[in-house]
Amino acid sequence: MVDLPKTLESYRMPWRRDPLKQGAALAPVMRYAARHPALLVGAAVVGLAGVLAWRNREKIGAAAQPVLDDARHKGQALLDDAKAKGEAIVEQARTAGEKVAARARTRRTAAPAPTVPDLH
Repeated sequence: MVDLPKTLESYRMPWRRDPLKQGAALAPVMRYAARHPALLVGAAVVGLAGVLAWRNREKIGAAAQPVLDDARHKGQALLDDAKAKGEAIVEQARTAGEKVAARARTRRTAAPAPTVPDLH
């Protein structure tokens, strides 16, 4: 599909076609919000919580810093443990692979060499 404005016109949202149609596109949302005031109350509560969190961000950051440091140290310990276990698993796989390769080499040398028939 070619990205021409005419080709993609039917797939665009209504407010992308014409800036004046934004109000018409938002009208169903406004009618729904008018019938369900809990939506507006919830939006106001979320907005108020955001404003309060923004105003108290330094205090919240200072209170959360010990928790973040503790999580960072625990996470680093988990990473170190996982790395050690992973290296042990890789080493076991390497030794098992070497054993299988050694058995395969001994079997190959024990097999007779294939003979090529003479064609006349």
